[in-house]
Amino acid sequence: MTESFISTKDRIISTAIDIISESGLSNLTTKTISVKANLSEPLLYRFYGDIDELLVDVVNYYFRFDKGIRKTIQAKEGTNLEKIRAYVENYAIYYENYYTLSTLMLQYEELLHNPATRELVVAGATGRREYVTGLFAAALDAGEIKNGLHPANLADVVHGYIRAACLKRRFGAQRGSLGKEIVIFIDHMIRLISTEKSGGAL
Repeated sequence: MTESFISTKDRIISTAIDIISESGLSNLTTKTISVKANLSEPLLYRFYGDIDELLVDVVNYYFRFDKGIRKTIQAKEGTNLEKIRAYVENYAIYYENYYTLSTLMLQYEELLHNPATRELVVAGATGRREYVTGLFAAALDAGEIKNGLHPANLADVVHGYIRAACLKRRFGAQRGSLGKEIVIFIDHMIRLISTEKSGGAL
């Protein structure tokens, strides 16, 4: 693979993400990509046979840092709550720096209806939920969070808030830092669910 091949392919993927963010999946066509990226349609077909093939790479790109982030968090010393905060902070920074990428989570439903991307989205979204659920379960076992709380529900609250924060920006209802808002939320949530044993607030 030559460098030009790699850079052109990345450019196509990045352009596709921008189009999805700006005007939705229904407007992602070879024509809209070629116009926005200033590339010829025949050149696009050297890389992708159709839009579904491109969407597979877009979804893989969206989830590409998940394993690395989890590995970094697992190697981190500290409480489970500190690991949860670090996990959320990593995504807050990631989405802050590449906001258009964060809008893909708002396209889950449509991507689930596409046979080419369904399994990738299910695996990626489920993997995120299960990982955070596991951290909350470990925190509960270690006495870091209050009894009676359900790890899976807490994980849903975390991911639901991140999604809501992105959606608010789509509505134009929130214009501040996405990353800062998410970090403030997780800090507040941790203070609410922490026990004295965990040291309370971070």
